[in-house]
Parts: sequence; C-alpha cells; structure tokens
Amino acid sequence: MMRRAMCAVLGTFLVLLGSISCTRSFDMSDERLTPLGTQWGVVIGSVLVQPPPGGKERDESYEFDIVQIQPADPDGESPYAERYRLDAKAGEERTFISRLRSGRYLVKNFHQAGVLGLGGELDLVFHSMAGEVRYIGRLRIEIPQRLSKGKGYRFAVDNARDTTLAQLSKQHGDVTTEVHDFPMTPRLREAP
Repeated sequence: MMRRAMCAVLGTFLVLLGSISCTRSFDMSDERLTPLGTQWGVVIGSVLVQPPPGGKERDESYEFDIVQIQPADPDGESPYAERYRLDAKAGEERTFISRLRSGRYLVKNFHQAGVLGLGGELDLVFHSMAGEVRYIGRLRIEIPQRLSKGKGYRFAVDNARDTTLAQLSKQHGDVTTEVHDFPMTPRLREAP
C-alpha cells in the first residue's frame, strides 16, 4: 500500500516536472529571429499590469500563460500543445516579440508570481500567420484597490503600436518594417 502511494506521488511529480519543462518564454526579444518561412509568423505586443493607486509597483511581478490551441483542444489542455509564459513587473509595460508556428493562440490567464488567487482568466485569442508580422496589441490589466465579490480586475486590449514598435525596432529593425494590425480578441464560448 505504501509503495503504491509513493509511486503515485512520484508519477504526479514527474508529470508536473514534464509540463513545467515544456513551457517556453513567450518573449524572444533577446534572440536573433530567423526568417519566417512557410510555417512561422511573428507576433508583437505588450502587457501592462497597473497596480492599485498607492500600491506597490516594482515589488510585484505577474505571469501570463499562453498556449497554442486546436479545434479539438480549444482550451490548450493537450500535453502536446505549445506552452509559453510571459513575465511582467507591475507598473512597467513589457514588450514582446515572438516567433510562432502558424495557428491560433490563447492567452489563458495571469497571476501574481508566487501568490495563489490573485489573478484570473483572460481568454484572449490571437493568430500567428506564416510569413507575416502581426501586432496583437497592448494587454492592459487594472488591479483594484480592494478586492470585492466577482472578478477583482479589469482588462482591455489597447493600440500602443508606435511605442511598441519603436522599442523593438532597435534590435529587430528588419522584422518591424512591415507589421499588420490583428489585435487579440475575447474568445467566444458556445452556449451549453
């Protein structure tokens, strides 16, 4: 009995370790982006977590979970789904550039790093298209002064294209010359 329990715990640990190791950084700003080709596209954008007025700004960091989705796996739960994570500090706009396979992607959720419960679902979809560079917008999240019943945050997708491209063009000028606007959109769920 004890051996079976230990095997179950070890199996769970290995599955967790495997899922963590498959998560890659969503921001590829420090990498040299190779030519796009017939399977790859580039997405550009930013996130900004606005803390409550008078709240800590520089001490808090947030993590965003992004996953490639398929028609048969709209929530990105398959162990074969491409998984990404983007880290951002509160009060600082975090730009990103990502070279991704063509397809649909889901910004699933965000949460404060190391804290359970502070964050929530986002359910925003964007597309990467082979041979294209797409600007997907600035995801702006407002954290309220006090949490109340219901969702404790608000979010919107803004157009901060000029600022974002100006920051990224210093290192990726060849990629940021011809960019198309395709902002993230809320995922529409079918009624049960």
